[in-house]
Amino acid sequence: MVSSGFCRKFVAFSTLFACILFAAPQTASAANAVIDGACDAAFMDKLRQRAWMEAQREIMTNQQMIWKPDSVLALGCYSQWINAMTISFSDDGGSGLNSTTNQASNYLSAAFPHSLGGGNASGSNSSNCANINNLWKAAQCKNLNLSQFLTLKDASGTDPRVAPNSCGSTGSWGTPVSTMGTTGLGAPFDSMNLFTSVVAPLSETGSTPKCSVGIPTGVLIGGGTNREAVCPNPGCSPDGAANPKCCKSGSTSANCSAALP
Repeated sequence: MVSSGFCRKFVAFSTLFACILFAAPQTASAANAVIDGACDAAFMDKLRQRAWMEAQREIMTNQQMIWKPDSVLALGCYSQWINAMTISFSDDGGSGLNSTTNQASNYLSAAFPHSLGGGNASGSNSSNCANINNLWKAAQCKNLNLSQFLTLKDASGTDPRVAPNSCGSTGSWGTPVSTMGTTGLGAPFDSMNLFTSVVAPLSETGSTPKCSVGIPTGVLIGGGTNREAVCPNPGCSPDGAANPKCCKSGSTSANCSAALP
């Protein structure tokens, strides 16, 4: 009886082992077939090309917005310091100091042949004691320019890097543009929508600034009948009416949008 029971267990175990041994390769093969069928090389290439375009656009935008530093000599009013010296170290009647001034001027002309702020502000990189004040004023009063935020389509043909010199090339966009333009691969070439006409700061909404219509939240203010709304433009606020309009912040009548429908 013991021998018979052992034999039955041995046969059952052997059968199970054989099933696992011969079935495993088939299961792995079937799994590989499923994985291979899900890997679309063309779609993967499209993702790679889009990633390149987005990275290139970000690089160009950063290079445009980060200004080349100006010369410390020009900002430090160097000629006034040299002229304030009353001695000549070479006992040559002051010609050595004149030579130092000339060398500094030559250096500035060669290394910084553009206006202050890396070519983005007025005033030259020369010995002008008002330079640093003018540079700070230009940087402080620089306004937002929405055209600096390029779509992928714009970035492929427009180089925003123009100061102090134009780069003249936006990079190798040919293959990415062609790949993104292929049909049947999902998103179109440039599916980005910044909604700048809706969410731009009030001062950037056009020659006659106007707030966009508010977005209702579904909440009634204070449990009453006046509807709550969010104004998408910075610088705009609800006027607090039952069907609120978005108006210039601090006002209930200036630059107003239409009322909530």
